[in-house]
Amino acid sequence: MDLSIVEQAEIQTLQSRLSAIQAIEGNPMGVHQLVKGQTSAFAAKNIPGPAFNTVRGLNKNDIPYLEDIIDFYEIHAINFRFEITPMNSSESLFRALTNKGYYHSGFHASFIGDSMEEKGEIYQPDIEVCHLNREDFDLFASIYVNGFGLPSFIQNSIKQNNEVLFDVPGWKFYVAYVKGMPAGIAVLFVQDERATLAAAATLPEYRGRGVQSTLIQKRIQVAFEKGAKYITSEATFGSASHRNMERAGLKLAYTKALWIKF
Repeated sequence: MDLSIVEQAEIQTLQSRLSAIQAIEGNPMGVHQLVKGQTSAFAAKNIPGPAFNTVRGLNKNDIPYLEDIIDFYEIHAINFRFEITPMNSSESLFRALTNKGYYHSGFHASFIGDSMEEKGEIYQPDIEVCHLNREDFDLFASIYVNGFGLPSFIQNSIKQNNEVLFDVPGWKFYVAYVKGMPAGIAVLFVQDERATLAAAATLPEYRGRGVQSTLIQKRIQVAFEKGAKYITSEATFGSASHRNMERAGLKLAYTKALWIKF
């Protein structure tokens, strides 16, 4: 299997999401994107953290663009990280990053599955998964904030940054109910026969009851129905999300090396 599919799917997903957010009148999230060679640099000044402030696809052939990429983030005063796949790794690239003042700070896991493979059905009689309606993004944002333990003041931004994707081709949103009570949310993106299991969260009081496993299985089923040949996703290595991906039939494709500023 060509593991470059995984990074291509990750880049497509970020491009679609951030392009929609960038198109909001006035660009309130401060989104900017830069492409140099095979490298894509994403920035969202008003969405702190590495999820949207990240460089993907960097390889030794694009070392000449390193200065341009770093300048791109410095101009916008944004902290960011490089995410380097094993296929793009090389001594020359790592030396170049070190010489620019960056160091290897950790790893992040990427997963892939062939949607044509048989997947075990997950039957949870107490859990119902429904499509999220446009009027339900307040619920989506509330579960997201509480599921990740985020401050409540960012809830409206999370609502806006996801609601804007509702009519964008390829995006689907889901909410899981446990005995009729909202318990978890999840997002799916499908493009060019590649599907990404995007953001997902479960309220703390409903963890360990199969909510995320059910949401993963539902998205895999929908992705197959929409013609996807590959399912991809990301998670912290060794986390509960990692284990859920593998239980659903996805395999660890690789761990990416994360590089940040000294």
